[in-house]
Amino acid sequence: MSKCRSSLQAVCVESKDWCLILVNVYICGGSDGHIARSLESLNLVTNQWKSLERMKYKREEHGFTLGPDGKLYAIAGFSGKHCLGTAERYDIQKNRWEEITPLKTPRRSLSAVALPDGIYALGGYDGENYLSSVEKFDIEKNEWIMIQPLNYARCTMACVSSLDCNSIYVLGGYNGQPLNIVEKFDTLHNKWQVITPMKYKRFMHSAVVVSINSN
Repeated sequence: MSKCRSSLQAVCVESKDWCLILVNVYICGGSDGHIARSLESLNLVTNQWKSLERMKYKREEHGFTLGPDGKLYAIAGFSGKHCLGTAERYDIQKNRWEEITPLKTPRRSLSAVALPDGIYALGGYDGENYLSSVEKFDIEKNEWIMIQPLNYARCTMACVSSLDCNSIYVLGGYNGQPLNIVEKFDTLHNKWQVITPMKYKRFMHSAVVVSINSN
């Protein structure tokens, strides 16, 4: 990276160029003592970093995810002075950011997950309260919709979607104390369920989903 920084977000994107498969890691925002608007990509084939068009808003502790439309979404976060409700998306082909409809609730330290039906912004902190609210962005309508909230308000948690895109898992986080609580969201029935907790309480962590071939 061009600078050391914390509270940034990263997304891995696979694309094709003729017969070549290209894989790039995109990082945006964060802080090196000053909150950034920057977007950079690392080409995993050439091992080269590239600076791209900067976001319209500087932000850290934001959500960042690859949407089903192939665009990158930077959502909410912290400006250094207040929690953000702004959101924007990046067109990889055009190297261009565009602002989208703001969230209904400004928030920082949230998680973001993309599924075929939209972009989910989960939990976070609004400067006074830990949030249980969940908003889903409808890409076609360019609007955020409030959906069923989490059972437990929290921020700085890890979120992943299942491989079949039918579930979202929220793991751990913080609401005044570290959590080991895990919730599962059924996207077909708009319902949260508390499932087996983690063995250890944690926050500011990460999680990934891996498909393991038993053969």
